[in-house]
Amino acid sequence: MTGSERHRREYEKRVNRVIDHLRTHKSEDLSVESLAAVAGFSPFHFHRVFKSMTGENLMEHIQRTRLEAAATALGARPHADILEIALDHGFRSASAFARAFKERFGMTASAWRAAGPPASNERETESKLGQAKSTRGKASARAKSQPVLMKEDRMNVKVQTLPSYRVAYLRTVGPYGPGLHIPLLWERLSRWAAARDLWNADKICLGISLDNPKVTDPARCRYDAAIVIPDGFKADGDVNVTEVAGGKYATLAFRGTAEEIGAYYDHLFGAWLPTSGYQPDDRFIFELHRGEMFDEKTCQILCEICVPVRPL
Repeated sequence: MTGSERHRREYEKRVNRVIDHLRTHKSEDLSVESLAAVAGFSPFHFHRVFKSMTGENLMEHIQRTRLEAAATALGARPHADILEIALDHGFRSASAFARAFKERFGMTASAWRAAGPPASNERETESKLGQAKSTRGKASARAKSQPVLMKEDRMNVKVQTLPSYRVAYLRTVGPYGPGLHIPLLWERLSRWAAARDLWNADKICLGISLDNPKVTDPARCRYDAAIVIPDGFKADGDVNVTEVAGGKYATLAFRGTAEEIGAYYDHLFGAWLPTSGYQPDDRFIFELHRGEMFDEKTCQILCEICVPVRPL
């Protein structure tokens, strides 16, 4: 690795620390000075550094990610008061949230909750409010177009209590699903972990989806390739360290290609959840890999899809 590559990855690592901090302090007032301190940069230059690494300025990023998290929470917490969700995501009044939400999504928060989020490509081609009203009618058509899962797959959803995982991770930004950027990220992580005797037959890895692709522009969706690290292990190099919260998760075993995994997510959210007595919780979805992650002979991914849930 060249010196310039090392420097860029150090910048990425520091900016990702800030993004993680924003995620875990989303209801707080955060100053530029405090966030610059998290990154270890001078407050005077931090705005410019953040924009150069993420493509958006700091305040735009905070506003966008808070609104997108709130939009997801509106669906995940159907009985919660809208003001409660607004306060949980850093907005200080109902009016401020209402203005920002309508400007971002083109409809009120109550209309969004009633209709459900449109697909991102549909938002670009249809009027936002009109599309929201038509979402219910399109839902059944979309469901019919999805690949049909085998009966044993549909029966295999389990609700399990998973532990918290302390992980070292690398991050990429871009669309979920087939593509090169996520496999290349795993290659980088495997090299880092192998050099530290962590990449072995007993490893536990997590592929963590940090954004909701129904809400966030696919080009801005963040994904972490993570490996569980032992207590006391001090990470170095390119990686950051974080804690993935434990708790109840709906899990579904998956063995297949990147093109096929979407049908399993659709089944979990569209068929299993509505009849399960559970609702999605405000934690991250991840794919849990125990030992082997990939079948070299069949070119299939091996994992458990883990969706955080709580009682309805």
